Amino acid sequence: MASRIVSAALLALALGTAPVAAAPSAQLTTSVAQRLSNFGIRVDPEELTTAQASALHILLVSERGYVNVRRRAEAILRNPDYRD
Repeated sequence: MASRIVSAALLALALGTAPVAAAPSAQLTTSVAQRLSNFGIRVDPEELTTAQASALHILLVSERGYVNVRRRAEAILRNPDYRD
């Protein structure tokens, strides 16, 4: 019984550490970069972080209006919170 508690505690401690960020999928970043070019925003797909690619993808599939999408996309790209 004690070994189970120790094992559970060690597992909880291990899971509590900071997660490792995985690189975004090449398909996602390429798609996002191509769609951003429709709004006059040029980005290198390899420069996008996972957080940026995800947020931009959601923006591009959910928002309407050229100016609104462009403004929000530029804000995502500038925001340090979206850096992995």
